[in-house]
Amino acid sequence: MKKIHLLVCLLAMPFLNTPSFGQDAAAAPAPQEEAPKFWTFGGGFGLDFAQLALINPKVGAGANRIGFAGLANFTANYKREKFAWNNTGSLQLGTQRIGSKNSPFEKNIDIFHLTSRASFRPGTGKLYGAVEADAITLLLPTYAGNVLKPEDPTEDPIAKFFSPIQVIISPGLEYKFDDHLSLLYSPCSFKLIYVGDDKIASLNVHGNKPGKNDFLMLGSNLKAAYNNKFLKEKISWASALDLYSNYLENPQNVDVLWTNDLGIQIIKNLSLNLVTQLFYDDDVNVQTDLDGDGIRGEAAADVNLPPGQQRSELIPSVSFMQGLFIKYSLIF
Repeated sequence: MKKIHLLVCLLAMPFLNTPSFGQDAAAAPAPQEEAPKFWTFGGGFGLDFAQLALINPKVGAGANRIGFAGLANFTANYKREKFAWNNTGSLQLGTQRIGSKNSPFEKNIDIFHLTSRASFRPGTGKLYGAVEADAITLLLPTYAGNVLKPEDPTEDPIAKFFSPIQVIISPGLEYKFDDHLSLLYSPCSFKLIYVGDDKIASLNVHGNKPGKNDFLMLGSNLKAAYNNKFLKEKISWASALDLYSNYLENPQNVDVLWTNDLGIQIIKNLSLNLVTQLFYDDDVNVQTDLDGDGIRGEAAADVNLPPGQQRSELIPSVSFMQGLFIKYSLIF
């Protein structure tokens, strides 16, 4: 009898060690839900390189040229229920040298731009309460003639990092038509032009008040932003328009900053991008071509203009930038 009991126990052990389907379903842990992702990050960079070498060139053939340009941008966005916080940054930098190796490198472009916008939707509609902070400056020192390094080592720069910097803080209302188009209006926007270097500030060319390092404004600010993709996401377009009117001084003169980025996808994450920027500020001087000879920023004394038409080489006017880049983008 003991042998029979032992045999039964041995035969039953596999079934005792293997749980039933009902037990397995009850004992199995419930699948864990993936934690919500509130932050999204992205970025991209583009490069432009041009080079031309001439050895013993023919008369009229031209001159050597080497140029470098690039752009970089990043995004860090947070979204949770009715609150959103969007942050963007971009850098556009370019330089070139025309002629021999002893010729100085000239700066083509240097723009460092940061934007941060927080918005909250009180109801269920498309209207948000929002505040945006925006800052624009440059990165590398620039000397007269737009060169990166002057011939005279004692020469002071005419612009450098934080000299100047423009900051705008705009609390207001944001209306989001959809995921592509939004408008932000601020009736009480603060705008500051600040030049940290006293010698650069004394030039009075960056919009600061004479004898001061800054110029503080209170005005009305309208910002429009649009971004979308077309043709199965092969073409992308991002556009931003910023309009500002200073209540305290010449409110009829509206400052304009309009940027565009049009991209055509070559392969995944790689695109050909056309980047443009149009700028006008009644308080900021730009370099102009006084006599149409193609030279910008030359001294008025060196320009042959009819009597009564002499004017400064630096005046408020429209400034336009355009660049073509091979850009690599990534969202993670």
